Amino acid sequence: MQLGLKDKKIIVTGAANGIGSAIFQALLKEKAFPIGFDFEELRNSELEEKIKEYKISNNFDFFQADVCDEERLNYIFKTHIKEISGLVNNAGVLGGDDAHGGRTNAAWDKMLNAHAKSAFLLTELSYPKMNNGSIVNIGSIELEMAAPGVVLYTAAKGALLGLTVSYSTHLAPNIRVNIVSPGNVNTKRNLAQYKEHKELVDAFEEKTPLKRSVEPEEVADLVLFLLSDKAKAITGQNHIIDCGYTKALWDPIWSKKDLNDVYKQE
Repeated sequence: MQLGLKDKKIIVTGAANGIGSAIFQALLKEKAFPIGFDFEELRNSELEEKIKEYKISNNFDFFQADVCDEERLNYIFKTHIKEISGLVNNAGVLGGDDAHGGRTNAAWDKMLNAHAKSAFLLTELSYPKMNNGSIVNIGSIELEMAAPGVVLYTAAKGALLGLTVSYSTHLAPNIRVNIVSPGNVNTKRNLAQYKEHKELVDAFEEKTPLKRSVEPEEVADLVLFLLSDKAKAITGQNHIIDCGYTKALWDPIWSKKDLNDVYKQE
């Protein structure tokens, strides 16, 4: 399916690795003109590796920048970005509360800045440069169901959902705003961690109707669809991509029995 993204300039934050890298690569393959932002350098990143491996066009820009640094962002937008068609707010920080020193004020600020403040700053800078366009934020299934000890991350994604809904009305009718919420994704970083916790991943995937995790390229496919005019009637929505995990009803007692026998009981 042709998405009509050729030559469209689209910003992707957190573009150097993981889901952001997959989105950036997919845009290149669609002959769009992606503009990457990342705290890390392009050099030695997953994105650089894939660009070299697949000999993808160098028709792109990449800026090493902290997407919470308003001064740096203002400079880049003033000097390098004149007009854009889309924005993907993918930048963020992973990990549970303990990974960031517990639920402290500093950890709260760090998590909210990484997910919500960065999206707010990029949206405010981007939409004046869009005649018609689409913004896609990257959320999480933690918006639907939360694990213990993940308060900060869940709250930050909740703020991002709020930005999605409010901007979808504020920027209408010319700019659409959606959020894509992945479940477990087989990014390079996640796969490295899975080697140490294979039994946990196997148990997770067993509870997923499709019996697997999501591939980064599948998230990218959904994001590109929402960026395109093929989705021109869709705005303000949370699009879950999780191989069905959040729709499967599981109970620790039932899982030890045959569900057919459970449902026979009156």
